[in-house]
Amino acid sequence: MDNSTACWVVYTHVASKAKASDMARALIEGRHAACVNMIGPVESVYEWQGKVETASEWMLMMKCSEQQLGGLKEAVLRLHDYDLPELIVLPITQGHAPYLEWIQASGRKTA
Repeated sequence: MDNSTACWVVYTHVASKAKASDMARALIEGRHAACVNMIGPVESVYEWQGKVETASEWMLMMKCSEQQLGGLKEAVLRLHDYDLPELIVLPITQGHAPYLEWIQASGRKTA
């Protein structure tokens, strides 16, 4: 898949279902993603400022086209309320062609 037809999965975690829902809706309404899955609650264990922390969070799994990726990253960072938001971007190297075409179509709407 070349960059003109690339699709991506982007992950972040937020502190509440309400925040996840608000962000998901804003990302879809802003046409920054084709789809946002809200998964949770999940328990996260991590080190932050020298202490081991545990938090109940909601994961957002977002699918977007190459055209949407830059705007999606900017929107996630703008909408996020963590000091250091997680933002992980993974390429979709293979998938169900009609689904990937649907993601691409959502990206063309932003052009």
